[in-house]
Amino acid sequence: MSSEYASCVFCGEFVLHIPGWASDVPSYRLMRATWQEEHAFVVGSLHFSCLRASPAREEFAAEFAGIATGHGREITFQAAGGTQTLVQPGLGYVEEIFRGDECAVHRSDTRDSWLVQEHAGPWYVLDRPQMEAIAQGKPPRLDPGVERIVLPGEPMADLADATLTELLDGLGVTDRYPGLAAGEPEYEFWKYFAPKRVLEYAVIATPPLPTEAAAFLRDYAPGYQPIDFDALEGDELRG
Repeated sequence: MSSEYASCVFCGEFVLHIPGWASDVPSYRLMRATWQEEHAFVVGSLHFSCLRASPAREEFAAEFAGIATGHGREITFQAAGGTQTLVQPGLGYVEEIFRGDECAVHRSDTRDSWLVQEHAGPWYVLDRPQMEAIAQGKPPRLDPGVERIVLPGEPMADLADATLTELLDGLGVTDRYPGLAAGEPEYEFWKYFAPKRVLEYAVIATPPLPTEAAAFLRDYAPGYQPIDFDALEGDELRG
């Protein structure tokens, strides 16, 4: 991951990926910056707090929702002096099961996975383990595994022993993660490769789901039916 990729596409500051507070848009997503005249593609990391504060949040949310809630679509754009056409892949969260004042919840039609997207843009992916936790009255902990990222400069001397709070302070981006303590993050240092300033770490946290989404999911989770993959395969064969 390059240092440019680790800079927030909105504020330009470093992004430490913490589930529920930051994410990224990879190049293969082919997400257009529809709020810009040239409709460039969005590629890079972002703080969710910066997305919420951005004047482009509604356009971002609409473009992301178009990708997330479909199976792919053709898009056109101007390049090399002409009109180009590409297929923008979708994420398959096609079934809307809730829409409120703050967010919407969609379910995938091919796997046991759900997308909670705020109308202001930020999104949270919940899979079967998180849904089972909610059904049991437990918080839906997100565990993306080990992250590998290039730090923007030389880190603190005691990096291996630093807490997450100390790491964010040292990076100068603590204010980009408001309410993080409520997510009860569990941070673990894995490795630091000094010549390339590459940090390997892991963070598990409870995402800050909108109140209305959390309330809906508490009622929904105990009775949801997992996807019947045998039936799904049969439908595909008949199709």
